[in-house]
Amino acid sequence: MVAGSCGWYFLDLTILPIWLVCYYTFVFLEKSALHMRVEGREHKAFALLWTVSFAQASIYAFLPVHIWSLEGDVWKFGTGILLVGAVLNIFLLRARNWVLGAAYLTPILVAVVWLAASFFEAPYGGAAFWSAIVLSACLAVYFGVCLFEAHRANRELKETREQFLQAQKVEALGTLTSGVAHDFNNLLSVIQGNLELLESYPDDEDRDEFLTAALTAAQRGAQLTRQLTSYGRKAELWPRHVAPEDILRTLEEMARRVLPANIVLSIRATGSHPCILTDETLLQSALLNLVINARDAMPDGGKLSIRLIDPARPPAALKLADGVHYIAFEVTDTGQGIPANILPSIRDPFFTTKGVGKGSGLGLPMVCGFAVQSGGEVEINSQPGRGTTVRLYLPRAERRPDEVQTQARPQPTNTSPN
Repeated sequence: MVAGSCGWYFLDLTILPIWLVCYYTFVFLEKSALHMRVEGREHKAFALLWTVSFAQASIYAFLPVHIWSLEGDVWKFGTGILLVGAVLNIFLLRARNWVLGAAYLTPILVAVVWLAASFFEAPYGGAAFWSAIVLSACLAVYFGVCLFEAHRANRELKETREQFLQAQKVEALGTLTSGVAHDFNNLLSVIQGNLELLESYPDDEDRDEFLTAALTAAQRGAQLTRQLTSYGRKAELWPRHVAPEDILRTLEEMARRVLPANIVLSIRATGSHPCILTDETLLQSALLNLVINARDAMPDGGKLSIRLIDPARPPAALKLADGVHYIAFEVTDTGQGIPANILPSIRDPFFTTKGVGKGSGLGLPMVCGFAVQSGGEVEINSQPGRGTTVRLYLPRAERRPDEVQTQARPQPTNTSPN
């Protein structure tokens, strides 16, 4: 547009403003066609895109043909610049689909042949004319081969990318399967061993200890299943309107039971404390998971801060819904921190930095799965040696708890045989 304005002002090319308006009108139409919803109308949308590309290239090709006819060598130079720009446009933007590339390339080749025809001399054309025609034909073949090779390379790149993504899915599934099998095998071994001891020694004085160990293992299996469903974002939620300050009070009571004396707990809230629509039990479980992770990161003691932030402004990188107001539960510790090389992996299932038997690797993935299923997200910031901050973003509810008739969580029924 700058070059067109200069050409219009300094060289008195009045055609340039009109050409710019027409050309960029079709550029806008092409962008609109690319973003069309094509469910069930793929062929129609592709035909529209082909037509727009062909018309856009025809308008573009008009300009070099026009300025070629003007007097002066500078116009010949300008023609070459425009044709080079057209070729770059084809191979940088349109070579991914050879049909669209051909739609754009055809008017450009027609313009080249038109320029070659300007060398015609009666009666048989002359050497310059036929040389230009041969060069144009060679150029058309060369561009066709290049366009086909570029399309093939892009197709192979797409196939390779799809194969890589499929391999990543298989690897993730293998990790998930092996982790589940390993954990459930350990739990079943505990249950089986204690039940066999009960069978061998039915009147043993350690009977209660065997039963307690078996029941504890079974409860861990149930918890593991619940964490898996939360990670897969398929957990059954029972949302109701709750006040965040009530969540903090309950969390404080639970946190003081699991925190040792050498960890100082600080809980505070900022803002207007709106209500939120969420599964209260799962939210408390998620926050307690974060507290336990923070505790394990401070074996020598430290400070644990839990803060309620309202309003919370999630970073753009989380890609949360626009126009939604959020609150955030922030859990900050002064522990060991997370090294930068493993920070991207801590959301993966069964990935843990804790020792053997100290963590299943499903705590943080469960928190992330619960947050996404509730319409929020989790942000994690950490520096080795300085601690970790985890923010759990949740959308605010529209009404206060006392304005809404809430639905209580149904009590589980006993389905065991009599």
